[in-house]
Amino acid sequence: MESPFIYNKFVTGPDFIPRSAELNLLTDMLNQRQNCLIAEPAKSGKKSLVNQAIYLMEKESANFRLCKIDLFNVKTQHRLLTKYVNKLLKLFAIRHEELQSIAKDYLDKIPYTVSNPESGNPTGNIVISKNLSPAQKSEILGLANRLSEGMSTNVIVYIEEFQEISTHANAEETFALINKTWAQHTKCTYLITGSYVNLMNEIFENFRVMDKKIERIRLERISEKCLTDFVIRNFQKAGKVIPKEVAEQMCRMTDNHPWYTQHLADISYGLTRGYVNNQVLSQAFALLLEYHSHNFKLITHRMSHFQLNLLKAILDGHSKFSSSEMLEKYELQSSANVNRLKEAVQKKEIILFEKGGATFMDPLFRVWLKDIFYNQSV
Repeated sequence: MESPFIYNKFVTGPDFIPRSAELNLLTDMLNQRQNCLIAEPAKSGKKSLVNQAIYLMEKESANFRLCKIDLFNVKTQHRLLTKYVNKLLKLFAIRHEELQSIAKDYLDKIPYTVSNPESGNPTGNIVISKNLSPAQKSEILGLANRLSEGMSTNVIVYIEEFQEISTHANAEETFALINKTWAQHTKCTYLITGSYVNLMNEIFENFRVMDKKIERIRLERISEKCLTDFVIRNFQKAGKVIPKEVAEQMCRMTDNHPWYTQHLADISYGLTRGYVNNQVLSQAFALLLEYHSHNFKLITHRMSHFQLNLLKAILDGHSKFSSSEMLEKYELQSSANVNRLKEAVQKKEIILFEKGGATFMDPLFRVWLKDIFYNQSV
């Protein structure tokens, strides 16, 4: 039997680890056409939460169309606008003639052409001019709202990795255009997600993107009981047994991180024919650390000696680093240098500084640093 633990793709239905509060909030907001923002680290469950909400809305026969736009490889404003147009219009056009017709109705102010159909692309593509005026760019960004009204539905524009817009040469103009258009729309819904939490915070604070027109949904830490019950239940489904205390220890090892817990459970599942004990769990956890060690080595390789010293101070439980004692103990040089180091580890999306404390974005990286990187013999 295949492992019941799925960690290499998003999950819905019975495979979804319950996040009842967040799921109910997200579903209600999408149904009410309220814009949502989810900024959480990679592998924290954003995509599974969104897809579970969509799954429930479909079961309830809600009137909506989902337009999913992933920006991870979108490096220019023109590419963003082109992808935006094509993704939206192809929600309602599955043949070439339909794409031509809907483009004529909804892009009448935009200079464009429609490419011929190709194998695997029966509709062709909308090709827009690279020389667009600000008004024409705003017209494109208003497309979802016009389509929602014209098609009598709720177009949900689901944007993944929104922070990639900040890498564009004219990012400030794009954010200004979004503020001018999306913040005013009432017929459609914008669901914005991003994995670079510090960068997303900077974007929405500094550029005030959709200020007061979007509500942030935070993914709270999954309770140990909820995650433990999930682990035990899935082992039982596969005809294997994990004692409650071992399942609890598994969750603590991963700091209740849903993706790492599923990965650890999957390794444990493969190491036993029927019963998971502490010995199996320890072996599985060692394999989990080894599996991710290459990526963790790359992270530390790209950090300076002083940045690593700051991480060591954080690991040791400190949150204030500028006293003479701390500067000397961790070789941080000066208060000014501490500020530069904090900014550097934030930009690398390693540490989140908030409420006077410092948190590692990746709980397994924290364990690897403590138990392996800083625990090497001299």
